[in-house]
Amino acid sequence: MKNRSSLKAFLSDLVDYAGLFPPANLSINVAIKNYSHYVNSDDSWMLGPFIHPVTNLNELVKFRQLFTDKSPLLLSVVGRKSESKKECILQLKEDIEQIRHYNETFSNWSKIDTYELPLPPVMTTQDLLNELFDVTESIGLKVFCEVNLLSQTNWEDYLLKSLDAIAKFNLEHTNQLGVKLRTGGIKAEMIPSIDRVAFAISACRDRHLPIKFTAGLHHPVRMFRNEVEAKMHGFLNVFLAGMLAYHHNLDKAKVKEILTEEDPNQFKIEDEYLAWKQYSISSEEIVILRKYLCSFGSCSFDEPKNELLELSRQEVIK
Repeated sequence: MKNRSSLKAFLSDLVDYAGLFPPANLSINVAIKNYSHYVNSDDSWMLGPFIHPVTNLNELVKFRQLFTDKSPLLLSVVGRKSESKKECILQLKEDIEQIRHYNETFSNWSKIDTYELPLPPVMTTQDLLNELFDVTESIGLKVFCEVNLLSQTNWEDYLLKSLDAIAKFNLEHTNQLGVKLRTGGIKAEMIPSIDRVAFAISACRDRHLPIKFTAGLHHPVRMFRNEVEAKMHGFLNVFLAGMLAYHHNLDKAKVKEILTEEDPNQFKIEDEYLAWKQYSISSEEIVILRKYLCSFGSCSFDEPKNELLELSRQEVIK
């Protein structure tokens, strides 16, 4: 891959490694050894944290010899699902105590720096977010709240009220909460529509909310995939749609158009900028906007990286 500052800005810390999760479903032995290899490889600058469920954190201790304080096991921990605000808060407190203990005990070779909390399927309230803040602030965690894009009942109202609550919270606190959006899965029905993804990206942009994505973004450009018998979102589509929406103040219709794009020739990766059609963004602007378009979780680190590399070699993306 050519040494382009735009590509460096775009790919830095982009892929959070989720080898334990579908469709890979790797064993902890294989997934953690993969991560150790990636951390010590020439491509480590593209790598984010290892994603692990909050349960069974102690299973990681047996792999401590694979990591050091200079090449640590950096973790993003996924909280448990809940059905009510009360259950969510109870589990949250338990999770944070586990994270606190882990960080205090294993700080010389590993660190949990991110917590991904699936919000319960009820309207997000300020007291829930304040509880989240109270228990996470003291240990310096980055927190992303997962909002469901597949809800079939009043999903726009649910999404907007949840995002409004998070945005109001962020105005009143220095520690900013982010939003986690699920963009795919192992079945066609687990892939949110372009309309919903465009709506969510635009709504987060309007509220200046950081986003991380998870699932389904294995390929740079949107394409049909036989394994799910559906079209999968492309990570180049998604991230450029978000960054260009910020930089050019694009409306939802234009964001949707970028997400829909299946022709790699419509994208450009130049030394100093990335572009889709006539809309471009410079390397310096990419660095700034990656604070809002943060990363995506993938059960493969090599697949998205290598596919973008192959497109670059073929000069399909110019």
